[in-house]
Amino acid sequence: MQNGKIKTGYHNDMQYLRTLGSYFLAIIVIFIISLAAGYCYPFYFPEEATASFEDIGGMFEWITALHPVLLMLAIFANNALKSFAALLLGLGFGIIPVLFVASNGFIVGLVVNLSSKTEGLLFTVAAITPHGIIEIPMILLSAAIGLRLGCLMFSVIKGKTADIKYEVKKSVTFYLHWIMPLLFLSALIECFITPLVILVVL
Repeated sequence: MQNGKIKTGYHNDMQYLRTLGSYFLAIIVIFIISLAAGYCYPFYFPEEATASFEDIGGMFEWITALHPVLLMLAIFANNALKSFAALLLGLGFGIIPVLFVASNGFIVGLVVNLSSKTEGLLFTVAAITPHGIIEIPMILLSAAIGLRLGCLMFSVIKGKTADIKYEVKKSVTFYLHWIMPLLFLSALIECFITPLVILVVL
């Protein structure tokens, strides 16, 4: 592969994916820790947790009134833009992707805890799992790419050689080939499949 040129295709994307292994693992650990922290938060600060839960619900209340197709596009745009931002802003030494994953993990843990209490565990699992099995890994993968770019930037500052422009192009290409389409699929599932799953299990 010549420097500065991006090869497309499945084989090259899978090669790039293998370079993300340690970064993806680090992001998963951060997500799990923040998820646990969010889940445990209501046990220690019940009033603050309830207030935060209500605030989160209020922030997205307007979305529920949208037509299902518009709702799907809104969810997709939100996830795609935030994931892409976490990827690119990772150039700032990987700080933003870590904060992005930690905050989202905390919110998910908080929502799972309080939603399980109000709606039941079965409802919560049904509401998250169908699309979450695609959405969450894609968001974490975007953060892992951002973390990798941040580490490369740090290496350059330390005097090591790295073609940052090429790495960014490669990262964006992978995002467009895999992450963005799968985020669209997860939004589609969330709007049209998840509600059916909830009806079946309840």
